[in-house]
Amino acid sequence: MKEGLLIAQLVLFVALLVMLVWLGLHQRRTKKRQDALLNELQPSLGQQRWFRINLARQPFFARRLRVLGFEAKGLLIDEGPTLRAVAVRSDGERLELRVAKAPSSIRWQGNAGLQSANLHWLQIGTGDEAVMVSADTGMNAVASREATADMLRALLPQQPLDPSALADFALDKHPATRLATMVFIVLLLGLLADLGFTEHQLLTPAWALTVLGLAVGLAGLLLYPAFIRRKVPGRESLLLTMFLSVVLGGLAPRVALRLDQWLSGGSVATAYRLAHGAVLRPVEPGPPEVRLNDVREYWAQFEPGSTHQLDIVHGPLGLWQLDRRRLNAATYDWYSREEGRAPKSASAPER
Repeated sequence: MKEGLLIAQLVLFVALLVMLVWLGLHQRRTKKRQDALLNELQPSLGQQRWFRINLARQPFFARRLRVLGFEAKGLLIDEGPTLRAVAVRSDGERLELRVAKAPSSIRWQGNAGLQSANLHWLQIGTGDEAVMVSADTGMNAVASREATADMLRALLPQQPLDPSALADFALDKHPATRLATMVFIVLLLGLLADLGFTEHQLLTPAWALTVLGLAVGLAGLLLYPAFIRRKVPGRESLLLTMFLSVVLGGLAPRVALRLDQWLSGGSVATAYRLAHGAVLRPVEPGPPEVRLNDVREYWAQFEPGSTHQLDIVHGPLGLWQLDRRRLNAATYDWYSREEGRAPKSASAPER
């Protein structure tokens, strides 16, 4: 089991490493083609302004599942009454478009979703011939908003900028993200409190709880389109969705445990017989075996076969839990007498 997990982690690490190497090589190759394009056009540019850009045609930009956020790198050239976008793909194919330099031909799109690849974009042109253009900031996507907005401001100085182009998105300024952040903090604190302070130990592997956590976590991904519909940028929408999905997936099994505990009506003192070490088995069939390895020294004082009362919780959801409050008090007192200290696990039982 451990070897299989180690192999899986190694395969994942190698896959990520290969992807990073490929991305680096691709970035280097496209940058060289962009530099070659600039050297080719330099003599004809004269006093014309030009900008380094990333470019994506509409079919490419519409694809959600892609490794790179752009299709080609190139130049956006200000020719006075017209704009010329010329770029080269990694395979050498050249893409070129000329449009009138007017507000109707240059529109701010920003960071609108997953297809934006964490970059901010302009739409150049109209109809099926339009292309998406973003300022080339290399591997630094954080600077994309400012650089692309500056490019638009330089091309159309009289055109008012979209509010999203003027400043980075602030989570505390948007009602949806403000609410989502508050909910995330509350849920996270609730999860940490349950993990850190509960004195109930799950006794049997509950695959249903794992499935529940995964299902709720996956359902949380549906928050992404909800954020997008409320005009939250793609990067922030993705981060909030992932954070909320993780905390919801982690909290759902804990809620199920507490619900089963509450519906059970309370713990029941159940007779258990010490089998060996810190393993106890029920005297009567029904409850599961109990392992208390975190307080093994405490049980070493008892003879195998001795009988003890443990507080068992069994609710309508079919989960078995050990209420450790009485046991923790007893073990804490014992360790205090025997060693002058209580083990950390005596107040924080294994779950």
